[in-house]
Amino acid sequence: MWMFVCVLCGAFISAEADDVTFDLVLRHFWDFRMQYSPEFSTYQGVYKYNDATQSMNLSVIERKKEAVESFLSMVELINKDELSKAKQMEYVIFKDYITTFLDGYKWATYVLSPVNFLEGIHLYFPVEKAETNTRGDFENYIVRMFNMPKLVDEVISRMNEAIRLNLTYHKVSIAAVPDQIQELLVGVDESNFYIPFNKSLEKSLIPEKVRLSLRRRGREGIAGVLDSYRRLKDYIENTYLHHTRPQTSVKSLRNGVDYYRACLKWHTSLDVSPEYVHNLGLQEVNRIYGNMQKVLNRFSFMGSVKDFFDSIKNDARFIIDDADEIVEEYTDLVNNRIRPILPKYFTNIPNVMMTVEKSPNDGTGGSYALASEVNPGKFLINLYRPRENPTFDYMALSLHEAYPGHHMQHSYTMKADLAKYRRFPEYSFYDVPFTLPFFSAYVEGWGLYSEYLGEEMGLYADDYELMGRYSGEMMRASRLVIDTGIHHFDWTKEKAMDYMFNYTAYGPGFVEIEINRYITWPGQACAYKMGEIKIRELRRKSEKELGEMFDIKKFHSVILEHGPMSMNILETLVDGWIEETKAAHNGATAVSWSTETQLPLFLVLISAVTYCVRVDH
Repeated sequence: MWMFVCVLCGAFISAEADDVTFDLVLRHFWDFRMQYSPEFSTYQGVYKYNDATQSMNLSVIERKKEAVESFLSMVELINKDELSKAKQMEYVIFKDYITTFLDGYKWATYVLSPVNFLEGIHLYFPVEKAETNTRGDFENYIVRMFNMPKLVDEVISRMNEAIRLNLTYHKVSIAAVPDQIQELLVGVDESNFYIPFNKSLEKSLIPEKVRLSLRRRGREGIAGVLDSYRRLKDYIENTYLHHTRPQTSVKSLRNGVDYYRACLKWHTSLDVSPEYVHNLGLQEVNRIYGNMQKVLNRFSFMGSVKDFFDSIKNDARFIIDDADEIVEEYTDLVNNRIRPILPKYFTNIPNVMMTVEKSPNDGTGGSYALASEVNPGKFLINLYRPRENPTFDYMALSLHEAYPGHHMQHSYTMKADLAKYRRFPEYSFYDVPFTLPFFSAYVEGWGLYSEYLGEEMGLYADDYELMGRYSGEMMRASRLVIDTGIHHFDWTKEKAMDYMFNYTAYGPGFVEIEINRYITWPGQACAYKMGEIKIRELRRKSEKELGEMFDIKKFHSVILEHGPMSMNILETLVDGWIEETKAAHNGATAVSWSTETQLPLFLVLISAVTYCVRVDH
């Protein structure tokens, strides 16, 4: 398959013309993203590639890098200072975005295993069907299923290369995958892949004779999909698991110290050392422990924090055994306790639909699946062990994942006048740091800031819910200690688990999954606290410098309405807002955020540039 990225760049004079040129580059970049990620394209309602599956061919690594280099060349031909103010900021963000990807290329061979217990083609199916339910949708869906054997071959080829290079996962990252795949290996008609042929096909206007043909070929395609999964399961059990790295730490890999630092930088968007992150985590743990101790004093509880959580572990007041009832509790909490308070702290809140559902996978305690133009957002709750979900944790998790956390954050981004690559990020963790960023520290930092904001909003009904909030924050702080402990200070998995047991209320099943996650995604768990610390730092700075001029709604709008970005750029944005607010108050001309003290000038546009990139699927 060929993709031509063709951009004609004229030597324009006006800012409007330069903006048009830059917008054209961004649109072509979005098209490039859609073609490289055809299943994600379908989810976004872009149906050009509905018959394709993502290519995992090893050659794509180099081709994708070359394509992104082409976009960097295009951007560097544009004079940033000739753009409008809004486009100047987008320019800096976009250049940072693609440069981050290219900086990660040196680690491309370290991220060749696209399947683990948290992600992969067995959890996020590569045969997405469009929702319009035309005959073409079903034909494309069938073609995708027939492409599955090739895709599995490419995945296995990548993982074999990881084995050859001695750059594999630790066994905890992949040991659960065969059982996860086994859950998919049912009869053709009972398979999740057959659901569209029962439900949406029945509702369609497709003639019955054609329906019969679609079902017959659909069954053939599904049989091939299931055979592919069997082959992948066999490969992982009988080959890959025999070659996993013996140490939990990526430091044990060649150049592992530098690799881990690159992962930390990618996730936090800050150039910080593991030692700095570890020590910051220890400081945060001590601070939060002090807050928890104050609550224990109010309870007149004489033991430690761990003793307190142990004492209420099986308290019937905080346990719901029924998963459906838990979902109902979360739904009520989100809609009736949180949402009515939001207008006091936010303005122009977007109306984007969100559902509360059980998570289909046994991973993290809760998660958020992004809304799109054609799909609602989903607040997903891990209910594989309902008794390990005490009710006093519900508020903090809801604030983080739903409102004003990830769903509301993403809703602002979706509805803002932003380039699509930022409005609709695609998440992939196994290939960090050689993957296009989704600004983890901004996203996860806001989620954790939302938990903090719940205190200010008066949403924690009692000290038990407040302890749930502190327990959640303690987990994020302990992640700084544990993630760096594992990957830089050679902690064992057992030491990491013991550390978390000592400071949080979570049960053994949850804690083990958390630690396995840190082993699998080095650096990712550090994004939460590092991002939250920066956002709270920027708020304190704004409050101090603006005094009575500070408006919490406007501060939140600055953070949310400009969409995801690196922490350094966010700081520059907030600094600009502070100066503009002062200038407006004093009746002076506002200072632009993009003064000459920011990034240097770039080349002026030249007459015509054409880039052609071949993509093999």
